[in-house]
Amino acid sequence: MKIKAILAVKDSLSDAEVEDMIARLSEHFELYSLRELPYTVKVDSYKVIEDEGISTAITIGGDGTLLGLSRFLPEHVEVVGINMGGRGVLAQIDKDSLNEFIESYLSKKYIIERRLRLRARISDVETVNVLNEFYIQRANFNQTPYFDVRAEGIFELRERMDGLIISTPSGSTGYNFSNGGPIVDQELEAIIINPVLPLRPLPPIVVRPKEIQVASNLHTYVIADGQLRYEVMPNERVEIFRGEYLSLVRLRSSSSQIQKMLNL
Repeated sequence: MKIKAILAVKDSLSDAEVEDMIARLSEHFELYSLRELPYTVKVDSYKVIEDEGISTAITIGGDGTLLGLSRFLPEHVEVVGINMGGRGVLAQIDKDSLNEFIESYLSKKYIIERRLRLRARISDVETVNVLNEFYIQRANFNQTPYFDVRAEGIFELRERMDGLIISTPSGSTGYNFSNGGPIVDQELEAIIINPVLPLRPLPPIVVRPKEIQVASNLHTYVIADGQLRYEVMPNERVEIFRGEYLSLVRLRSSSSQIQKMLNL
C-alpha cells in the first residue's frame, strides 16, 4: 500500500526535472497537491490531510517552499524537504539523494527532528504556526518606535529600535543570524529575542519557551516566516508563545543544521 503524502512544489522549477522526480515518488507515495501536477490528485484545500489520513508531506524546492507548507501541517505529519540547489538548511534531502531518501523512508531508517514552532496573538487574531521567526518591524521608516518587551519572570525592556526578531532554533540560521544573532542547536527548547538596529547596543537574548509580550508606541507589522504579514496598531499588544511542533525528516547521512551553516 502506498504512503499518502501532500506535495508542494516551487513554481519556478523546470517542468521536466520536477516531473521525473514526482514520477519516482509516485511509485511509492499516493500524492495530493493543491496545484495541477503530474501523477498527483488535485485537491481544494489542506483539509485533505485530515480527510484522507495523510501522514507525510513532501516539498520540492527550498526552505521557502517547506516553510509555506509547514504552517498547514499538524505535528503527526512527517515533513520531507527536497532541496533543489539552494542553501537547504531546512530542506535537508538533496535532489541527488532522492533514491536514498525513498529507500530509507520505506525502511524507516531516518531521523525525526521535533522542531519548535511559535504562534502569535494580536488582539483577537491568532496566527498560524511559524517554524522560523516573527519579525516585528516598524511601518513608518521616518520614525523609530519604542518597543516594550516582556518575558515574564526573566526580563522587561523598553527601548527604541527598528524592530525585533523572535526566533526558534530552526530560524536561528535565518533573519536572526543575518542580524548578528547566535545559531542555536535545533534540539534546544529556546526562543531567541534579537533587537534590530536599537539606538543603544543590545544583545540577543535566549530564553526558555515562555510567552513573550511585545508592544510598540507606533504602527508596526508582524512578519511570519518572511511570508505572511499582520498589521499591529500603536500600543496593541503582540503575545508570542509556543505552538505545535513540526516533525522534520532527516536522513542519517545528512549533516546537522549547525554543520550545514559551517560548511557554507
